[in-house]
Amino acid sequence: MADEMGRQLPRGVAVSRRHGAPPWGVSAGDPPSLHVVVQGSFFLAQDGARVLGLEPGDVVLLGAGPRGAAPREHSLRCVAPSSGAASAPVELLSATYAAEPDGALAALAPVVHLPGGEVRRAQGLSAVVSLLRAALAEPSAGQERLARSLLEPLLAYTLHCHGRAGDGRAAGAFDRRVARALQLIQEKLAARWTIEALARAAGLSRAAFARRFLAEVGVPPLRYVAELRMQRAAELLAEGDRSLASVAAEVGYDSEFAFSRAFKRHTGEAPGAFRRRSRSQGAPFRLPPVRAAA
Repeated sequence: MADEMGRQLPRGVAVSRRHGAPPWGVSAGDPPSLHVVVQGSFFLAQDGARVLGLEPGDVVLLGAGPRGAAPREHSLRCVAPSSGAASAPVELLSATYAAEPDGALAALAPVVHLPGGEVRRAQGLSAVVSLLRAALAEPSAGQERLARSLLEPLLAYTLHCHGRAGDGRAAGAFDRRVARALQLIQEKLAARWTIEALARAAGLSRAAFARRFLAEVGVPPLRYVAELRMQRAAELLAEGDRSLASVAAEVGYDSEFAFSRAFKRHTGEAPGAFRRRSRSQGAPFRLPPVRAAA
């Protein structure tokens, strides 16, 4: 079994450590790649749209998706602190692998996410992450070789933990269904989404879809839709001069009043005040990434 797994694993190509005060962002590179958030808050963007919020300890594995799937451009961006907050240190470990079309990553969805709590409970994965961080903290030829030698066990432990969390099902089947729902939400953010409609698109019952979506993404489906709409609205308000009615329509609200009420409930301030404050900061203000409640 171990030999079979070894044959399916891609070989490590490169590993890097990025750190510094936010905000900044990096391309995730060509898939497959694996990223570990050590410090700070990040979000994963797919073709420019926010897909997933990431917190310290989280691991995200990016694959090419099923054969024939359209290529996606992934990037990871650290989140700037809110106005008045001090910039906390931010650190990200990234690893890229040689692509193996028939290997262990071929059946996975484009995005596999392991929350930090799950990573910490997996002693093997947690230990490899700690060793990798230590190796990258002291740049030298010897430490670089050590870091590269850790890439294969890092990927193996990540796949093992993800498969174990799949409730006895094939990890690829689990992720592809949730990924399909995420793709639809991003492409049609203004649609009148219901759990039933998303479940049908994913090919699951309502209960099974809601359970799997929560386990994979970290928030319930409709909360994810609502928060993604607010994040998109915040970007439109901060970066453009569009009317509130236009912004409301793009993110799925029938009226400016309904949008303004929802935006204020989510952010604590009206859209107009949010726009003025974000402009006064000299850089677009970003809402926190979509996350489950603590």
